[in-house]
Amino acid sequence: MKFKRFTSILAVATVLMLPACELWAQGLPLQVEQNQLDRVGGARPNRVYRQVKLEISERQAIKLARSRFAGNVLRIGLVGEGSRQRYQIRMENKGKVFTVFVNATSGRVTRGG
Repeated sequence: MKFKRFTSILAVATVLMLPACELWAQGLPLQVEQNQLDRVGGARPNRVYRQVKLEISERQAIKLARSRFAGNVLRIGLVGEGSRQRYQIRMENKGKVFTVFVNATSGRVTRGG
């Protein structure tokens, strides 16, 4: 009984892997289908965001954040999509950690929660 179950699992795995093996043999990159991503990570709405040119660099964002809030910068990252992109800057002052956001296009500085 265990052998039958193993062979059926092996047969299914083989059928699922054939397209990937063919792509690999042709030297093409393997890609995950969007519907597979939706099943694994939860479906995200299909939105089309236009590319926005970042006017503010990371250095400028840090400088803007430090001009409004005193403290040491722990890390910085770009969050959001489209025109809502902003730098998320984690800062520390006197043992307290807080978040500052700097809009990547306008340079507007706000304090996070």
